[in-house]
Amino acid sequence: MGEGGYFTDLRVSRDSVPKGFSCYEVRHDDEGWGNPVEIAKGILVNFYGTLLVQGNLEQVEKEGYCFLEENDWNYSGERNFTLEEYMEVRGIG
Repeated sequence: MGEGGYFTDLRVSRDSVPKGFSCYEVRHDDEGWGNPVEIAKGILVNFYGTLLVQGNLEQVEKEGYCFLEENDWNYSGERNFTLEEYMEVRGIG
């Protein structure tokens, strides 16, 4: 899908998204909490979090959603970043 993005477990107001980023919601599975299974726009049920990516996710833009396989979702977990720190580390803006 790409090389990464910024994830938060909060809902993000679309008007607060920095220029050059796209905003998507992530859905978790019905069986439990903690297995992201879909990325789309406007997820209301089983909301897992918000994903911001530079540019956009073609499949989501084209089809409206993208199902995730078990190995599609990965995060470093090393530490938490603010969006500003993420952008600075990535040389964005």
